[in-house]
Amino acid sequence: MSLPTRGTGLLTGSARTERGLGTPLTEAERLERHYATESNLGGVVLILAVLAAAGLIVWATSKKT
Repeated sequence: MSLPTRGTGLLTGSARTERGLGTPLTEAERLERHYATESNLGGVVLILAVLAAAGLIVWATSKKT
């Protein structure tokens, strides 16, 4: 398990937004952060809400009362 060199996140856009205030991460913390799976639950919920709204609009417009 090898990590990218320090500072690579600045180029790729994956750097922490709160940068640690001068104390670098330990190697264990870097490994944990690098191989962590990020949850994108908010994006999934947003897509499901948009699909539900679109289905509701289609259902409401197709129902001619």
